[in-house]
Amino acid sequence: MTIRVPTEARSERVFPGPLAGRLELHPFDSELLKGNPWGDPSRRDLMVYLPPSGRTEGLPLLLLLSGFTGAGWVNAARPTYLTSNRVRRLDFLIRSGAAPEAVMVAPDCLTTLGGSQYLNSSATGPYEDHVMREVLPWAAEKYHTGPTGVLGTSSGGFGSLVLAMRHPDVFRAAASNAGDAYFEYAYAPQMPLAYRAIRKEGGPEALLRRVLSQPTSAFGPENPLIGALELMAYASCYSPLEGEPGRFDLPFDLETGELRPEVWARWLAWDPVRMVETERYAQALRRLAYVYVDGGTRDEWALDVGARIFAATARRHGVLVDHEEFDGVHRDSVARYDVMFPRVLAALSGKPADTPARPV
Repeated sequence: MTIRVPTEARSERVFPGPLAGRLELHPFDSELLKGNPWGDPSRRDLMVYLPPSGRTEGLPLLLLLSGFTGAGWVNAARPTYLTSNRVRRLDFLIRSGAAPEAVMVAPDCLTTLGGSQYLNSSATGPYEDHVMREVLPWAAEKYHTGPTGVLGTSSGGFGSLVLAMRHPDVFRAAASNAGDAYFEYAYAPQMPLAYRAIRKEGGPEALLRRVLSQPTSAFGPENPLIGALELMAYASCYSPLEGEPGRFDLPFDLETGELRPEVWARWLAWDPVRMVETERYAQALRRLAYVYVDGGTRDEWALDVGARIFAATARRHGVLVDHEEFDGVHRDSVARYDVMFPRVLAALSGKPADTPARPV
């Protein structure tokens, strides 16, 4: 028996071709990030995607937010075999006519601990202000763009919802793929594992010394060291110690492992589910032309459940939410942009999305 390779089925994920649009990587000197508590770089590589026509004036501007340990410039890297990235998905959708032309900017908000959650924090630095007061105004002025939308995955999805709720005067649409939400499910189950890892290593600083000084090949819940690092990164954003730059509180006791209610309450205040329960933030989302959330039904952090709870809560407060679930794990994110890009861009163009909002 001989085997024929069905080369006619071969997609661009085998041999990625050149982009129809153009990528620019701008060294961006942030005044706001200078002097941040951990001495993280204030010069960041800012990735920008420009559409095939080369025209930018009046086009929608997409703010793409990366997940934990990610930065915008990652999307400029050549994909590995049979994979793609968000830039290439947008480029393909534009080439195929499935989405209109747009400009996309992807900031670098990485910190020493892996991520800023796109928030201002006395522990990490003013990353929300960096995005909203530096990156977006720079892009809008340089490329003379039109209405703005925000979208992202995981921590980037969290950032999309939170920034949209906090800046409805800037954004007209927001989309979250497996964004951090309903912290009782997303974070709390990882806390006993992080507690064990921290105790085993001799304390938080000892664990961080080990993780930061050597490479790792395993990210995810199967690696307790990285799980502990991740929870400490979130703590640096959600529960910084005001008046002590660079320092933060953990939400559990280092001796007993039990939750510290006063610190956990500070975390919950940033949960998109809790935020949308307040009239200020619900009203902000009601002003948007389009809100999208989704999650894979095998997500390791139960963020599909978080998306479902967020959608239901937001709808109770009068927000129109397009909610979807898909068969996938947390890392199955790139394909979701084939859904997110066209719908967000349709909303920014003043057109109805092709697919109506689905019930939760």
